Amino acid sequence: MKTSPLIGSIVLATALCLGAVARGEEIEKVNLFYLGNSFSENSLPAFQPSLAKSAGKEMTVTMSGGAGWQTWMIVDRMISDPEGKFKAVFEGDWNAVAIQHFGEHPLLQDNPRTSVFDSSKPWPQPRDVSDFASASWIIEKFMAAHPGGRAFIYNSWPGIPAAGDFRKRVQDETRKSLENQGLSREEVLKRVKERKPTLEEMIPLMKEFNYEAAWLAKYAPNRENPDLSEHAHSRDYVWSLMELLKNKHPQLWAERRLALIPHGDVFLALDRKMRAGQLPGIENVAFFSRDGGHVRAGLPRYTLAATCFAVMFRENPAKLDYSIYNDLKNYENENLKKLPGYVGKPYTHQPDLGVLLEITPERAKIVNDTIWEVVSEHPYTQINPARN
Repeated sequence: MKTSPLIGSIVLATALCLGAVARGEEIEKVNLFYLGNSFSENSLPAFQPSLAKSAGKEMTVTMSGGAGWQTWMIVDRMISDPEGKFKAVFEGDWNAVAIQHFGEHPLLQDNPRTSVFDSSKPWPQPRDVSDFASASWIIEKFMAAHPGGRAFIYNSWPGIPAAGDFRKRVQDETRKSLENQGLSREEVLKRVKERKPTLEEMIPLMKEFNYEAAWLAKYAPNRENPDLSEHAHSRDYVWSLMELLKNKHPQLWAERRLALIPHGDVFLALDRKMRAGQLPGIENVAFFSRDGGHVRAGLPRYTLAATCFAVMFRENPAKLDYSIYNDLKNYENENLKKLPGYVGKPYTHQPDLGVLLEITPERAKIVNDTIWEVVSEHPYTQINPARN
């Protein structure tokens, strides 16, 4: 049976399109949909089109999710409200999706539930709420809507447990003090929520934190009580997640359309350089932290975004103009709206910014070099095919 010239041309064009991604040829345009929570927001999606443009690339970005949102929550909303806020994921000309993994009580894999929280309405049938099942479900739906698209797992990083303990203590103290002042319950809750550790309060916690030990810890799921699972924000966890996704979606993997954005490994490499005195003025990567989880404005947030750029465009971030991350006025929500390339209403939670950690040319060079050292040889970034 002969193939018509028209069909043959379409097949050839499609193969060439997919092959361009598969062979690692230059990627000039990324239309990206972020799905996650404030850890994804920490990379400043609204800044990223301007960042990409500074390197001669084109980028359109949007984000959907919410504070503390977990991957299974996004799936649940997509199922229960198909015409709601996540409908846009499957419309338009998006060619990439970035899914932030969560871990902890959803577990890595094989966690069928009829509900997750006691207060939630049970589902008619059990649903696997694990990160693997949830991410895989989103990937399948996204690829069905956007053939030839790419999927990225946005890697979270370990928090500083002592900072969480400190914050709980000071919030309890703040609550008692405000209640004694006769303020309304709503005002008390608002002020308590916004009470974060100051930089001075954080410094002793930063000095004591061993990032390497936390990142290289073995994931320890607790199936009897998933809330007590440990080290979900570790290399062991996210590399295991990538292995599961790689085996579940072999064609995507073979075509290099499934990859990891390895913030955790970049932070580890930077931590080692900082402790060796190679990044003057920053003792260790814990100094990136704002409150034990979120990262500070400036260099930490640029590091996240530059890692995203390097993986998505498969290009050294050395050409990026980092200046947009150095001016706190740019982070104001009114000013975010003025930036090109973002679809929707961009948002930054101001209390999460903390004290700006300035990006200097020297710091930018070390960060950019480190990012490229990590991602260009990483087994899950798909930049170096020989590592597959």
